[in-house]
Amino acid sequence: MSFRITHIRMAEGYTALPEKITHVRLQDGKVETVEEVVKWIDHPFEYYYFTESDGSKAIVETVHPTGRDPYIRTAKNDSILDNLLSLPKF
Repeated sequence: MSFRITHIRMAEGYTALPEKITHVRLQDGKVETVEEVVKWIDHPFEYYYFTESDGSKAIVETVHPTGRDPYIRTAKNDSILDNLLSLPKF
């Protein structure tokens, strides 16, 4: 099963770090916490979004750093930026 992310919510005061995304809004309007998204991606469901630049599908992956909370980011692609951060905020 796959879910399209349309918006992100950042922790207060942060704008440029994927590990500071706290919630996502899905295409159907449902809001999920990053903890929920991590759980579902690891089970393995697919989360994705469409890039603004060319409309291509970008896959979201989980990161599990030692000693810190897991977070989500764009799977490796041709961009040096995390495109997930370019989604509209809510």
